[in-house]
Amino acid sequence: MPIIINLVLFKIVWALSLTGVVIGYAWLGAVGLMCFMAWHAWSVPTAKADFFLAACAVVIGLFLDTLYLRSGLIIYEGQTLWSNLAPLWILALWANFALTMNGCMAWLQQRKWLAALLSFIFGPVGYYGGIKLGTARVNDDQWLLYLVIGIAWAVAVPLMLSLAAKFSFKFHPELHRHSAEQTFSPA
Repeated sequence: MPIIINLVLFKIVWALSLTGVVIGYAWLGAVGLMCFMAWHAWSVPTAKADFFLAACAVVIGLFLDTLYLRSGLIIYEGQTLWSNLAPLWILALWANFALTMNGCMAWLQQRKWLAALLSFIFGPVGYYGGIKLGTARVNDDQWLLYLVIGIAWAVAVPLMLSLAAKFSFKFHPELHRHSAEQTFSPA
């Protein structure tokens, strides 16, 4: 059940973020993210690792989405704090996504090639959906934007999945001790 709640809360924050940008309240997604994080801290055993991963994801998102912006591939709506960097709402989406790596996306941790392939396809699809909703504008080279996003996400998501597993092991060794004992116990 927590995996389903993880997926539902992720989707709610995603919807709040995009809706907030479209209706002029770009901060709405960040508020949703704070609620998701509160639930996460209260009910998820890997919360400390997941929050550390979320901070890393914000850095990854800041780099990638600023790169798309500065290269002229995309123009984001909802710029509230700075104009030359990725907007706060999209960084909240990166943190939101990171909270799924040990949750509803954990099944991909041992399937990095599949994660890369799915990310190459669905990363651009997510951006396309956001653009169609009015959260951003693109120039005439849409195909280039989607290709760059696909490649970036095909690298970023498997990296985040690896970091999720490593941080979980580092910050929550007690969760892994029991499974290691079962694996190596004499019959």
